[in-house]
Amino acid sequence: MTLIQAAVLGIVQGLTEFLPVSSSGHLVLAGYWLGWEDTLNGLDLTIAIATNTGTFLAVLVVLWRDVWLALSGFFGGLASAEGRKQEGWKLALLVILGSVPTVAMGLGLESIFEELNQPFYVCFGLTLTGLILWFAPTKGRKEDARDLTWTDALVGGVAQGVAIVPGISRSGSTISAMLWRGATSDLGARFSFMMYLVVSFGVTLRLLLDFSTAEILLGPLLMMVAASFITGYAALLWLFHILRKGQFKWFAPYVWAAAAITMGRLLFFS
Repeated sequence: MTLIQAAVLGIVQGLTEFLPVSSSGHLVLAGYWLGWEDTLNGLDLTIAIATNTGTFLAVLVVLWRDVWLALSGFFGGLASAEGRKQEGWKLALLVILGSVPTVAMGLGLESIFEELNQPFYVCFGLTLTGLILWFAPTKGRKEDARDLTWTDALVGGVAQGVAIVPGISRSGSTISAMLWRGATSDLGARFSFMMYLVVSFGVTLRLLLDFSTAEILLGPLLMMVAASFITGYAALLWLFHILRKGQFKWFAPYVWAAAAITMGRLLFFS
């Protein structure tokens, strides 16, 4: 892998992890359209660890107040009854609960999802993502984590679990699910990305267990981390701006176009 390839993959991951267009699907399509499939074959662990690290750090920086609220609230709730009345305690428990379905679905259906990690199936996932975005509500009344119910968290977690399928956007499906459950766009996005932190951290730890030093490509790895962090940070800020304007659905035409063009090439030019 060259530094240019690493930079491109980091940029793709950083932009598409948070924008509702599917990062896993776009990484597959990037390899397909750029003709890098053979070059990148066998580097899945390196790519996954590097890009996950960059976007994980981007969320920590942008949502540090929410992270601190959840962590301090969780330990404060463990220490006293008064602490269990605070928003941070409820937020922490909701995020943990919402992460359970994702982990269960990811581990239980991992082999099936891996079979779908191909451009042909990604096109179907992108089409479904477009439908989710197009019909998602734009407003909700729940502004505070204390307004969310345990059912809201479980629905968000299931939506995140389904998004393990390449082409189905994690941010798009989870934020849309929270909007359908009555959360404001701001709260829905914050909750979605808090769940992402838990799952991303767990995924990275699991990948590291299968990661050997022989697979380390230090230069490209650092390039992917840096590129995915910088673009992920910018994409997060832009997404919150888009959500506040109620323009979430306008990503649907893009993912439909990407799916149609890719499917056309697969069917008629391969």
